[in-house]
Amino acid sequence: MSDVNRAIDWPTLLIQPHDAETQQYLEKLGFQSVPPVPQLQYLKLPKQELADLFLKLSDELSETAQSVSRFFITHLSLNSPELLVEFLQAQPLSCVTHCVRQAWFLRLLVRGSIFFEYQPIFHLASGELVAYECLARSRGDRGEYFSGGQLIEAAVTTQLSRQFDELARQICLDSIAQKNTHHNFFINILPNAIVANPQSIADNLQQILELGLKPERIVFELTEVEVLAKSDELSQLIHQIRDWGFGIAVDDLCGSVCVDHYAMEFRPDVVKLDRRLVDGCSQYTLKQTLIKSLLESAHQEGILVLAEGLEQQADIDFCRELGVDFAQGFGLGRPSPNLLQQPLELIPFPLSKAS
Repeated sequence: MSDVNRAIDWPTLLIQPHDAETQQYLEKLGFQSVPPVPQLQYLKLPKQELADLFLKLSDELSETAQSVSRFFITHLSLNSPELLVEFLQAQPLSCVTHCVRQAWFLRLLVRGSIFFEYQPIFHLASGELVAYECLARSRGDRGEYFSGGQLIEAAVTTQLSRQFDELARQICLDSIAQKNTHHNFFINILPNAIVANPQSIADNLQQILELGLKPERIVFELTEVEVLAKSDELSQLIHQIRDWGFGIAVDDLCGSVCVDHYAMEFRPDVVKLDRRLVDGCSQYTLKQTLIKSLLESAHQEGILVLAEGLEQQADIDFCRELGVDFAQGFGLGRPSPNLLQQPLELIPFPLSKAS
């Protein structure tokens, strides 16, 4: 078949640009105005090149341009009277650019290519290593490294957070069983995901028992990255999780999670102070006041407090002297595929001037 005949069979991508700037960019890519309707831009190209084009548009156009500009793919002639009727079904360009941008994440879910790194958690007073937080990671087709934050962002963007959360928990439990250690593990869970499919937690319990693990060694860490829905159902589910022997922690207190939200309502075993509150706490009096108040309130309710994101020795010393129970952060131990075994080396408290 000649190049001309092949081009005739190529689909036509129609875009109604958001503004003149978007139109100028499309023209640089080879788009032309549709003769009967100059507000529309078109480009004929092979199907196999569409994904690369959409990826380029997602990188170059603003989020507003992608959300407001509309697109449609057709095999109709540009002179067809049905062209505009079909274009009434056009969707925002962002519908496809966001998906193409996250294509790596869809492949990740299909392949189950998630691995974990483990960040040590220490008892601040004694320096004893007591647990690890399991942090999801992945690598792309070209070896790109994807952090937990990037994975969560992609899960939310593609509206596949439940599928990601369930897959991550399953893989995480398998990996923990291979570590053969007596320590506890904090596993992140998305509240909306377990509300949407409560059976997944029951499946995790069965998996844990089959792997020879104990529920008491697992602390499920509620991580709120979406607006929480159906909190009544979540409350009932939390009680069930507790009855099975699991621990409960609440992540990002005073970060994305408010104190008067479910942090205290569910009476978790542990609350984690957000790194934005903890970082620099040895220098800023407002942070010190907030941490002292949260620590006192939590301890009155029998809830332990973990400071995350500790990097500076002065902040570590302040949290330790204040009586914060647990801590994690780059200043204490970085995430690693291997489990750090040694305890934390703590400098002795200075003697009080009153002694």
